[in-house]
Amino acid sequence: MKTLHLLRHAKSDWSAAVPDEDRPLNKRGKRARTEVAAHVAGWRVDLVICSPARRARATAKPVVAALGCPERFDDALYSARGAHGVLTVIRLLSDDIDTVMLVGHNPWTEELTAILCGASPSYPTAALGTVELDVDRWAAVGPGSGTLVAHVAPRS
Repeated sequence: MKTLHLLRHAKSDWSAAVPDEDRPLNKRGKRARTEVAAHVAGWRVDLVICSPARRARATAKPVVAALGCPERFDDALYSARGAHGVLTVIRLLSDDIDTVMLVGHNPWTEELTAILCGASPSYPTAALGTVELDVDRWAAVGPGSGTLVAHVAPRS
């Protein structure tokens, strides 16, 4: 059994004229990331893989601190044109890792949940879904291999 947590970045600030990848979080996003960090404190997560986009990194920072686990950045979580690119990242994970959190973007959070579980709830900013995967190896992750066991959003 493997576990995958999918966290969409918190609300970003569109007021600054910066490239998409450099957008910071707005006030609401900063509050939401703190709520998410408090929610996950004490969870056992082996690794957080984060999009290199500024808003994703800013969302992940307090979450990683609350989890006390390693973090790495993967360009595929920003540049993926859908869930299949993210699925490739998952399938390449080392099998000695049991629980991973991906921090990134929509639409792939919803698309990936739908592929793995057959359907997906909406992932507003800072939403977090937990998928239990009925596999022993990450390479075996594919359509229908997961069950969505939890889904929360800051307002819920």
